[in-house]
Amino acid sequence: MRKALASIAQPPLRYNRPSRSKGPGVRSNDDPTSKTDRHTLAEATRQLTEAKPRLVVVSGMLLGLQVELRDEPIVVGRAPECGISLQHPSVSRNHCRIWREDDAFWIEDCGSTNHTYLNGTAVSRTQLRDGDQISVGGNAIKFFLGSSLEASYHDELIDLAIYDSLTGFFNRRHFCAVLDEELGKTAEATPLSLLMLDLDHFKQINDRYGHPVGDQVLGVVARIIRECTPTGLPIGRLGGEEFALALPGQDLTHAVALAEALRKAVEAHPVETMGHLLPVTVSIGVAQTDSRTFTRGTLLKNADDRLYKAKQDGRNRVCAAG
Repeated sequence: MRKALASIAQPPLRYNRPSRSKGPGVRSNDDPTSKTDRHTLAEATRQLTEAKPRLVVVSGMLLGLQVELRDEPIVVGRAPECGISLQHPSVSRNHCRIWREDDAFWIEDCGSTNHTYLNGTAVSRTQLRDGDQISVGGNAIKFFLGSSLEASYHDELIDLAIYDSLTGFFNRRHFCAVLDEELGKTAEATPLSLLMLDLDHFKQINDRYGHPVGDQVLGVVARIIRECTPTGLPIGRLGGEEFALALPGQDLTHAVALAEALRKAVEAHPVETMGHLLPVTVSIGVAQTDSRTFTRGTLLKNADDRLYKAKQDGRNRVCAAG
């Protein structure tokens, strides 16, 4: 199970989840499934054995976030500078603190308004045990000392809850939650840009070649998006052949440049299927926050409007708001 781990010294780059495979139709001929499955099982076993003490968000806005616990204390709270920043009114700016002392880990409430709960009981300061559940506002965080069946079980559940199985990107529900989180941390002076990508004439591909080829095309395009996108940016599959990419701290100029790079990369990589090359292109709409568009709904609508205009103008192009 490949997860993004982070410490308080380095903010989590959690949004690009490496896929378990190269994507549908991308596996090389000399990589038989049995060999791949054995390698995947061995790799999963090795990672579980080498697991470090960590916190795993198992419910709430940051569902799936994993933070490796090291020697530095980590603060959980609403403040953007917290090691785990939970953007919700029920969470105090500095809600609780977790730190290592000798061979044990401890948790202490930082005078929060709604208290810190450990396994359902309010605590002020206490030692953490493997498998403990910490409640901060409406968020649940599990503490794991290392490898355990329960930790592996939660990994599997989180995978199912937040990731699209075909592409490895966030599903629509979780991408929207992440976008809300990023908007909550974004000040009006700091822009956040959004890209919405849609494959051109994808219905015709499905109708002519069948859905297995359609899935192959989606897998190849997802791989290209992943390879062309800077590590750490949230990517979501909103449904069908539509994807979204959030760029916190990036203005419209930078977003359009990335969109053009993505468009050109997809166009330059036709999909090899059924004995011939299938050309694939995407249309992309780009929008940016401003004083009037500081909600997820408005930002998504602006990007979707630009995407619709790109389709109207002939497809295989980028159209930006403004």
